[in-house]
This record gives sequence, C-alpha cells and structure tokens, in this order.
Amino acid sequence: MFFFITISCGYQPIYSKNINTNNELFSISVSNIKDRSGQILRNFLINQLNPENKRTITKYRLTVEITENKLELGYRRDMSATRTDLENIAKYNLVDIKEGKVLVEEEVKSISSFDIVDSVYATNVAEKDARKKNLQVISDDIFTNLVVYFKKN
Repeated sequence: MFFFITISCGYQPIYSKNINTNNELFSISVSNIKDRSGQILRNFLINQLNPENKRTITKYRLTVEITENKLELGYRRDMSATRTDLENIAKYNLVDIKEGKVLVEEEVKSISSFDIVDSVYATNVAEKDARKKNLQVISDDIFTNLVVYFKKN
C-alpha cells in the first residue's frame, strides 16, 4: 500500500539511477581550490560527482572558496585551551559554461571539535581528522544540493 501512495505523490529518491541527472553531474568540472584543504575537498567532490571517471563534455564549472575558523572552548587554570571547535565554510557556485549564467550559489559549513592535549603530534592529528571530517560533510552537502538542483530542472 505504501508503494502506491509514494508513486502517486510524485516522490522520487534523489540517489536513483536517473540517467539525465547522472549525465549532468558527470559534466561538472571542479575548479582548483586553494590550500591543502581545498585539494582534499576537490578530490572528495570529483569522486562524488563522477565516481567512475567517465569522459563527458564539460557543461558546468563548480567554483568553491573555503574559509576556516577556530574557536577555543575549554581552558585550564593557566588559560591554555583544552578543546577547540574547527569550522569550515565553503561558498560555491555552479556556472553554465555555455551561457555564463550562475545556476546555483550557496554556502555550506561544518563544525567539528577536537581536544588539545600535551602531545603536539596528537593535537595535530586530531585537528587534521576534524578538518577532514568537515570537508567530507561539506562535499556531501554540495553534492546533495547539486543533485536536488538537477532533479528539479
């Protein structure tokens, strides 16, 4: 019974094997993004948009700018931080190359926390891990927004 209700209401799963949507996603070129975080995010996006690395004609250009902020939360008696929030913000736009028209322009962000411990190495590893998690979340959000855009149009 549920199956028939969802069909009649126009429900369509966004991750279905819709050939038109997939072809549109395959034809997105991701511009270079500055810094190491940008390289990581670009690789995540490329792997999501075209996981099989199919060759297609590029119709769209995705441009992303990343900013990063740190906010110290917990403090010891000597006022040294014990916990930090790492916030990554990505502003992106999707441009139709042929028409030069901006199709999508949005901002997404992700926040992760990590502990600051006595070991500098352990703190650096925790910060890198928090950054990588943020970038994966941002990549997922951008991908989902693009899928929704192409499903609507």
